[in-house]
Amino acid sequence: MLLILLLDLAVFSAVKGREIACDTVPDNGEVEITAEGVYTFTCKSSNYTLIGASSARCKDGVLNIHHLPTCVRKTPRKTSVTARYKDFICEEEAIERRTAALIEVLKEAQCWEAGTCTIKETSNKCHDGELIVQVQFHTLNTEAHNNIEAVTNAMKQKHKAKSNRQKRFDFSDFDDATTEDVDTDGCSAGYITNSDNTCTACTAGTYAPEEGTSCLLCPIGEYQPSSLAKSCIECEEGTTTESKGSEEQWECIGTCQLPGVVHKGVYKVDNEEQAAGASVPFGSKVILSCNDGYKFDDAANFEMSCENPASTFYNTCYKVTMLPDENIYQLQTETAYVTCSAETPHDIIGFHIVHENKFNVVAGGDREFEDGVAKQIFRVTSEKGAVGKIKCMADVMEDFFETSNDEITVALVDVSIKPAAGMIANVGEAVTITALVSYDDLIRAQFSWKKNGQTYRVFSDSQSTIENSQFFKSEVVFGSVRFDDQATYSVTVKVTDPNGNPGLVKEEHSALSVRGFIRHPSDDIGRTYIVYLEGHNVKLTCTYQGMGESDALLWVDEFNKVIHKEWQTSEEEEEKGVTTSIIQFKEWPEDVGADKLKCAVFNGADILVESQRVILISHGYEVKMGSDVHAAPGEDAQLECTASSPEDLEHPPTVTWYKKNIDGEDIFLEDGHHFITNNKLDGTILASTLTVSGADKDDAGEYYCKAQYDKPVYIEILAKASIELSLTGTECDVSQHEIENGRIVNESVDGGKIVYTVKCNPGYWLSKGSGNQLYCDDDGSPVYPQCERVIIKANIVKHNDEGHLLKVSYESNSWNGNGTLCDDGWDDRAADIICKQNGFLHGKAASLTANEEDFVLTELHCPCGEIETLEHCSAARYEESELPCLPEEAAGVRCYNESLINRVTFLNARSTRKAYKLSMKIMVLKFGEPLGLRYLDSSSFTLTSSSDQSVELEIRKAIVKLQGDSVYAKLVARKPKGYKTPKSHCIQLAIEGPFQNQTFQQEYCFNK
Repeated sequence: MLLILLLDLAVFSAVKGREIACDTVPDNGEVEITAEGVYTFTCKSSNYTLIGASSARCKDGVLNIHHLPTCVRKTPRKTSVTARYKDFICEEEAIERRTAALIEVLKEAQCWEAGTCTIKETSNKCHDGELIVQVQFHTLNTEAHNNIEAVTNAMKQKHKAKSNRQKRFDFSDFDDATTEDVDTDGCSAGYITNSDNTCTACTAGTYAPEEGTSCLLCPIGEYQPSSLAKSCIECEEGTTTESKGSEEQWECIGTCQLPGVVHKGVYKVDNEEQAAGASVPFGSKVILSCNDGYKFDDAANFEMSCENPASTFYNTCYKVTMLPDENIYQLQTETAYVTCSAETPHDIIGFHIVHENKFNVVAGGDREFEDGVAKQIFRVTSEKGAVGKIKCMADVMEDFFETSNDEITVALVDVSIKPAAGMIANVGEAVTITALVSYDDLIRAQFSWKKNGQTYRVFSDSQSTIENSQFFKSEVVFGSVRFDDQATYSVTVKVTDPNGNPGLVKEEHSALSVRGFIRHPSDDIGRTYIVYLEGHNVKLTCTYQGMGESDALLWVDEFNKVIHKEWQTSEEEEEKGVTTSIIQFKEWPEDVGADKLKCAVFNGADILVESQRVILISHGYEVKMGSDVHAAPGEDAQLECTASSPEDLEHPPTVTWYKKNIDGEDIFLEDGHHFITNNKLDGTILASTLTVSGADKDDAGEYYCKAQYDKPVYIEILAKASIELSLTGTECDVSQHEIENGRIVNESVDGGKIVYTVKCNPGYWLSKGSGNQLYCDDDGSPVYPQCERVIIKANIVKHNDEGHLLKVSYESNSWNGNGTLCDDGWDDRAADIICKQNGFLHGKAASLTANEEDFVLTELHCPCGEIETLEHCSAARYEESELPCLPEEAAGVRCYNESLINRVTFLNARSTRKAYKLSMKIMVLKFGEPLGLRYLDSSSFTLTSSSDQSVELEIRKAIVKLQGDSVYAKLVARKPKGYKTPKSHCIQLAIEGPFQNQTFQQEYCFNK
């Protein structure tokens, strides 16, 4: 019998043995030794894959691994071995026996032991006494000569055996055998298929039950010492492995039995879940991993040990919660209610509230247990106010406690204002109104003040210690209180968390009443040093605000004795709480001492407060002017004045001269070249002469003198009348006094006659047909132009969004008309007058558009001081103006009631089942002018439902876009869970203002 073997692809040998020298290198592999002494194995080429351990350590010259890793080619090769047997009897049993014998010979090659070879297909054919057996298998060997050598050596060993049948093999074809790479149709069990259709063998501790993409670790309780395994071997009963991927039987150890039921959690060993009732090996750390939100012994993962079969394993996770789940902000006088609950399969021992001993906590009733939930209500109070973190604790079983996952802040805040009942202060006193909030670093306090309902910005914020307690403090401080400080002051306190999330809002009020003298004693022109002159009517006035019902305001002398009550009269303005007392007399009584007169507020016989004193001198001082003077142009004119006193004075008075100009102003005449003063004292009379050198037309007018005495007190006395200086020598005598409500502004010569140009005073026009020239007629009499009073009235009509157009009318004896006003000379002060006249608080001037033919007035001017209408103002007729007005230069106003106004226009508003969707246009005006709104962003808005279920709504989306002076905003606010939208309801929008702690409120109502 002759056997011929044809080898197409051979297999290679693997290293075998328990001890591997440290300098051993895998075929087609490399070894790298790290700084820590770790030997790392890799393959030289990416065409090879590493099978076995990837690293090892060297000790005593031997690596601490049982098998040297192998680098095998990723692409398997198909090997075909064909054996021919001559003179063979073709019997089925003999054929099977011969085929099996050939396979046994091939399996003695080292590649089988290394796990890099596997049989793919076996076939045989017997005909005419010849048996042909063909074996096909896959190999990951890379060197052909190793394959050939391995199989050849195996066959030769068999040839040397005693069996004559085995000696008849013919090896003549082995040396000519070749190998080739071939495609395969998949990997066998024990291999995995790579993405490039190559095969990788599974190592010890893993298995591949069928063709797949990964080798599976042997599960806990099983092991596998061989590679290319299809399955793993189960541990003996009562034992298991500590982890997945066990390789040897000795890794099977004793076990503990886990409970068969786990409540709200799972068991984990080595971070792998274990089924309830599973066995775990001795020494294992078993973790009771609770579901999200659940805990055991206040831990989400509770560790236990498997020490012996009697080890205890807890199997219940608990969830402790508290309601409300948001921070509580209430006043110190109120009670906070907290409900603790625990999800548990059994009733618990009890609940506790965990806090920092800041609160008084008592149970609000008995604990309840129903449907797996234990509950109990607690009342939280504080005598002086307190802020702190609290959480619920459940005593679930003996020595085991669970706390709620979340804690909340309970703020029982003491908010107060001092003085709470308001106060009465005297003018000039220092007054402080203080708002206090009990301090804690878990809260913040914001203060906003109002004065009589209007935003008040003069206040300060601080943190202070008062009587050993800390407070947030805000104060309104008046260093010297005035009457216009009298008001009701309110403060809105917003208590928030440190991040500014809203909590408590409380408003407190304190009324400040101011009393005192609005006017200390003085005469009608405000003098407090008064000399009684013979024939003069002395009238003194004092005014007091804040008198009580039983109080009286009276005049007293230096001894606080009421003087001449019959001379005194009293007037009261009940609405304003103002009382005025007047004393009036025509002769000075001898029983009233000089400089001792004052006002006093009496309550019965008691004096509550005194005024300042008024100084009165009752001696015979007098200043008189001489006669009017007529002078020719160029002549010197002399004017006389005398100042007399009741007795000779050591220091005579000082006399000064004044002249009224064309505007009615008093002009001091300085002694010099043109004006020369000569004073002469004769006993008690001082005569003063004013010489006007070379008088001309500009010197014509009114003159008067004033005497100033230094002792016994400083006294200033004006002359009772004035002197008129007029010029003569023209064709007729002209007097400035004869021009009523006008003045001479120019002089010229016309046809040999002197002609004067006259201009009317403000508020007066020349009468129609009168002309503006003063001249002498043929009879030598002066002809004076006539100036007549012109009354100007105005009202406003709505023009457009920019403001109101001003409609004016004028009327005098000879003039009348109505129309629009040109804006030349138009200013904010006049606009403010018009707006107040029409019921507004403020106004600003504006230029609007009108028809050019409607202009009737221009150059409007109002006098200084407080005026209430344009009737006190003057203007020129438009047709006499040299400067024309364009149509867009018509005078207008922008009226408003607040210095700061917000305008919110809702462009669209929808209420869906889950959300509110709003879009709006926002403008803010300060004194009628738009402010920039660049400060607005998505955090500037707060939305609150104002229905019975009032809640703050969470703004989930906010888009803010600046366009010109306006902001366009789109808001989407989510309705809370369980929120029921009424058919008709309103929502409240709060928008952050441009100044600190300022918000605007806007309401929008839905009607379904």
